[in-house]
Amino acid sequence: MILVLIVLLRAIIGPTVIDRLISINAITSKVSMIILLMAFIKDDFGFFDIAFVFMLCGFVSNIWIVKVLTPGDWQLRIPGLKGFEGDREDDSK
Repeated sequence: MILVLIVLLRAIIGPTVIDRLISINAITSKVSMIILLMAFIKDDFGFFDIAFVFMLCGFVSNIWIVKVLTPGDWQLRIPGLKGFEGDREDDSK
């Protein structure tokens, strides 16, 4: 629990956005481990689902934050597949 507080301090003080993002990801991992330890101690396996959903929400939120903060085009472009944004020039022929 002390490590979570130290990482939370890093998330608040962190000089860059990347430092804050990494520290929030570390907090998510540490809290998930605390939830899993509670599951082992109490022999209640319902906590596994809670920990999994918590980790999944943390992962998706990190991907979304990176998508928002990075410049550029995030369109899916796979050559040879029809129906994607990258194949629009083939439709005009």
